[in-house]
Amino acid sequence: MPEQDPLAQLRDIHLPDAISAWPPAPGWWLLLAIIIALLAFGSIYWRNYLQRNRYRKHALHALVLLDRENPSDYLQQLNRLLKQTALAGKPHSDIAGLSGQQWLSFLDTTGGSTDFSQGAAKALEYGPYTPQVSELNTTELQQIAEQWIKQHDLRRSAKPSC
Repeated sequence: MPEQDPLAQLRDIHLPDAISAWPPAPGWWLLLAIIIALLAFGSIYWRNYLQRNRYRKHALHALVLLDRENPSDYLQQLNRLLKQTALAGKPHSDIAGLSGQQWLSFLDTTGGSTDFSQGAAKALEYGPYTPQVSELNTTELQQIAEQWIKQHDLRRSAKPSC
């Protein structure tokens, strides 16, 4: 009897079908849901942030357009712009009635500095209400106002006392 090779009678190894990538495992579905929720939350937050701070962009644009030739007119326009900006950020408040030292104190408090009550912007205390202003550094005032518009936080302001 001829010798037979017992290994020759074996069949090749039968490999299973390849694992399909679809449908993904439940963990991937959960990760996808979390990513979509985070993207939705982030985009809503970003849109609200831009809408809340749109008034700052408009105020900075208007600040550049102020006429610096006549100091008295410039102070009136700057004062009006700062009040409009403050009211745009906190519409239901009595900011519009502030003037003089109270107004400068409000600007200092919300701006986190003392540029208005002790700096060059002290001219806003009485300058907008006088017909002639002698000397005025409009460049420095412009920088102080720009910094306030960019950085003010109206949540810092306490209820102004009249």
